[in-house]
Amino acid sequence: GFGLAVNALTNREASVARFFSQRFAQVTNPPLDSIREADGMSLRVALGIRPQVFASARERGGTTPAVTTQIVLPTPVLTEADLAILRAQTTVPTSTLHAVRPAASRGRAALAAAIDTLGDEVVAFARHTGGIAILSDRTISTTAAAVPMALAVPAINQRLIEAGLRLRVSLVVDSGQVESSHHLAVLLGFGASAVHPHSVARRARQRFADDPTAAFARWRKAAEKSLMKTMGRVGLCTVESYIGGEFFEPNYLDTSDEVLARCFPHMAAPVGGVGFSRIAQAAAQWHARGCVVQTESQVPLLGLFK
Repeated sequence: GFGLAVNALTNREASVARFFSQRFAQVTNPPLDSIREADGMSLRVALGIRPQVFASARERGGTTPAVTTQIVLPTPVLTEADLAILRAQTTVPTSTLHAVRPAASRGRAALAAAIDTLGDEVVAFARHTGGIAILSDRTISTTAAAVPMALAVPAINQRLIEAGLRLRVSLVVDSGQVESSHHLAVLLGFGASAVHPHSVARRARQRFADDPTAAFARWRKAAEKSLMKTMGRVGLCTVESYIGGEFFEPNYLDTSDEVLARCFPHMAAPVGGVGFSRIAQAAAQWHARGCVVQTESQVPLLGLFK
């Protein structure tokens, strides 16, 4: 990640991803060289219900068949066209869920309720249909604020695991909260199978109107290289091994908080830090600030980019 100040002492960046840093491989699992060993690494992802290959699981009452149909993608970074194709195809069931909440409902309880509601919808989809659940924050407005994806994705991931339905659904994130490769890695590491950064796509159209497709392709190539470097740090050669692995260290995050403990049950911050109430307050403040931005000069400089 990056930062200009200790996370617990500033709200300069809104993303919850800033509270996580990447772990490094240990002696028993040495790191990979993502450049020289690139031929042995893969960003391939399969979306849809995973087959129940073990007969013992089916004997215990598992409802997933031994053979299922999945959609295989060469990369977890999706273009707008890729996302449109996923929504239009009928081979694997899809459901688009809106990760937004009323902007007027601020505070801890409102954000926690929005995350729980989103989790209920994904669990219901996984139980009754299964397939691809698309979490989208495109419907934000002055009256609808986005739910932080770095909280929603791990919370939903844990809900699916607890319900025994994790293998019945793939999470695809369609979000404007992905600006860097670190944000991408956090969402994948906490359970998303693929991500479309629609804010990056819009920026490509604004800055490179003559060929926005090529501009987005350059961003995607850089993000993929960075993701492979991140995977190499923990000695993983396939992105499907990285997805849901939670290879992060929490930084100045109060993981003992009731809501955060449900989102990150396997993490313990070595020191205390920001709780869920502070995160909810910051999310509401940033949404209010975003609604009044008129020029590019009003966008804060967050280190290496705007």
